Amino acid sequence: MIDVLFLPKHISHGKVCVVVDVLRATSTIVTALAKGAKYVMPVASVAQAKRTKGKDILICGERNGIKPKGFHLGNSPQEYFDVKGKEIVLTTTNGTKAISMIHSQNLYASCFLNLHATVDLLKDHEHVTVVCSGQEGKVAYEDVLCAGAIVYELDRKDLTDGAKIAKQLWKQAKNMELSALLSESQHAQELIEHNFLSDIEFCAQLDLYNIVPFFSQNRFVIA
Repeated sequence: MIDVLFLPKHISHGKVCVVVDVLRATSTIVTALAKGAKYVMPVASVAQAKRTKGKDILICGERNGIKPKGFHLGNSPQEYFDVKGKEIVLTTTNGTKAISMIHSQNLYASCFLNLHATVDLLKDHEHVTVVCSGQEGKVAYEDVLCAGAIVYELDRKDLTDGAKIAKQLWKQAKNMELSALLSESQHAQELIEHNFLSDIEFCAQLDLYNIVPFFSQNRFVIA
């Protein structure tokens, strides 16, 4: 069975879950690992991130789209091109909160940047739950769209209603310009106000990376 949750909730029974936060946490996690980071450790708060210290550790993330004072990097995936060998500690408004609510046997991070790598990995799993991070407690269009792309590419019949809705959304949109679609979302409009239009264009690239982050021992590594 393939399920899609439009908003995160506490999950402790799922065998396989995929977290999606297109704008921008999972896009950042995928990019950081693809560029050679040792791991990405999501944490709940700015204070918790700042308490983490180490020679090769970068404290990263955002609140309301903006990099907190004292952080090395924000939450723009384009800031993570030069992180080879670094250890990333990441805290964000929505994505890392969603991750903290999922306690499944296997947890992966996905976005458009690694769409088909994710799909190839999920083909061997019978039960999959795709969890959309949302935007401050509300449904995020871009996350549901990406979840729908995953469901569509899996090409399975055993879908929950949530998965069917997401799949239909992607079917209607898949031949359109993805960056333009993402730009129409509420979250994207907020990012544009903070001068992050280029992030939206970056996150709209399909299959830029052929890796899938896997959550192990409180951090994401390459599966």
